[in-house]
Amino acid sequence: MINTIAQWLVLASGAWLVAISIFMVFKPQTALGYLGKMASTDLINYSELTLRLIAGAALWRYSEFSKAPEALNIIGLFLAVTAVVLFLVPRKWHAAYSVWWSKKLNPTMVRLAAPISLAAGVSLIYAVM
Repeated sequence: MINTIAQWLVLASGAWLVAISIFMVFKPQTALGYLGKMASTDLINYSELTLRLIAGAALWRYSEFSKAPEALNIIGLFLAVTAVVLFLVPRKWHAAYSVWWSKKLNPTMVRLAAPISLAAGVSLIYAVM
C-alpha cells in the first residue's frame, strides 16, 4: 500500500513539473512573480517545504521499484534533506533568496528553463510507470 501511495506521489510530482513547464513558457512573468513570493509567509514557506519533503520521501521510497533506482534514490534524498535544512533556516533568508532570483532572471530565461522542468517531469513519470 505504501509503495502504491509513493508511486502516485511521484506521478503527481512529475505531472506538476510538466504543468509548471507549460506555465513557464506561456506566463514567464507571472512565474517570476510567484518565485519572488516563495517563503514570503509562514504558510507559503512551510507548505512548499512540506510538499518538497513529501515528494522527496516518495521518490526515495519508490526508487527501488523504478526504472532508475539510483537516480530516484539520490534525488529523493536530496529533496528531503534540503527540505529539512530549509525548515531550519530562517524564513526571511529563504524569502530573500527567492526574491533575489526573481529579480535576477528575466522572462526569456524562464522560457529557456521550461524544457528542463518538462524533461524532469516526463522522466519521473516514465521512471515509475
